[in-house]
Amino acid sequence: MSNVDVAAPAPIEAGQRIESLEAYRGLAALGVVIFHAYQHSRIGEIYVYQNTAVHLLLRNLDGGVSIFFALSGFLIFLPFARAAIQQQTPQSARGFLIRRAIRIVPLYYVAILIVWSTRYTGGLEQWQDLFRHLTFTQIFDSAHIFWTIGPAWSLSVEVWFYIGIALAAPLLQYACSRLSRPRSRALLLGGIIVALSGISLLYKAWAFYGAQIPETDYAVYYGLLAKLDVFGFGMLLAVLAVMIGQSSRLKGWRPVGLRLLAVGLVAITFVLRDSNSGIDLFFHSLVGIAAVLFLAATVLADHAGRWERILSTRLLIFLGVISYSVYIWHEPLLIELGKSPLFTFDSPVSFLTSTAVLLLLTVAVGALSYYAVEYPTMFIRHLFTREGRLTSPHSK
Repeated sequence: MSNVDVAAPAPIEAGQRIESLEAYRGLAALGVVIFHAYQHSRIGEIYVYQNTAVHLLLRNLDGGVSIFFALSGFLIFLPFARAAIQQQTPQSARGFLIRRAIRIVPLYYVAILIVWSTRYTGGLEQWQDLFRHLTFTQIFDSAHIFWTIGPAWSLSVEVWFYIGIALAAPLLQYACSRLSRPRSRALLLGGIIVALSGISLLYKAWAFYGAQIPETDYAVYYGLLAKLDVFGFGMLLAVLAVMIGQSSRLKGWRPVGLRLLAVGLVAITFVLRDSNSGIDLFFHSLVGIAAVLFLAATVLADHAGRWERILSTRLLIFLGVISYSVYIWHEPLLIELGKSPLFTFDSPVSFLTSTAVLLLLTVAVGALSYYAVEYPTMFIRHLFTREGRLTSPHSK
């Protein structure tokens, strides 16, 4: 997923806390890599660690995607929330979209084009799939949503979330300008976000219980509307962070209490997911709530604690920096490794060794991809002003 927007102001003065958020992204990316490796351990419907505590953990590591969405909801909406609540100069929607495109599109296009071209066998359907992926519309097609690079569906969801924010931000700014007090503006924003999150939750309930749409209709359950609640949880945290500012911050045992509550929620969700259809349906929503509790324990805390210092170690920060490349390349690497008889995942020993190789290779390729594609293309943003206009060739 995308890294922290370098241009977005943060609610936290200490850079260490921003770095800890980056570490969450890196850990979530590695979790998704392990999850997909574990999927390859299945023989029929039976996993290699079936009926063990290890299975409960590995089977549910796809929840890392919810961490990405919650982080994006918080970090992307934060400058817009601050501008609306504090009535600062509005963020430029065009400038925002250009910065997001510079951050997301280059690596995405490189990866999609390389993987698609290596698998092209001829046929109209493959060309249609390429068009869908290049236009970020694969999430509207259940048959092709996981083609080419399966995990890319979440990037498509992110892109449509960005577009939605850009369209809604001017309206939210105007609505908040009609109110005289920051508290009233925050309540308005929070109410709108709660309503949108509620619509997303009701939509999933209607699709599954009301319309009885099968879970294999992926466009229904993997689109923006189905995931909007998780973004919304992060957006609510952004509103709360702006309102709290440097006053009334969490002190003492409260950050630890939030983390323990998050761990408890995750544990219950992991244990009950396979046996409870409701938990399974709202799995990403529940993990999203837990993710926001973890984030709140950091961004709303009075000071950076031991947990933040651990997450701010160089290795974890580095994993966060390259997390987008790790995420986009891991599935193609997994598929290529799976073609060799030396790499299998269907026994406890082979799963451990093959997954270790996959992780090392993915991190290596991710680092190379970051420095070869992501890092250089980020300098393109200097060609544009904050408003999204091309900079003058005579400007200094």
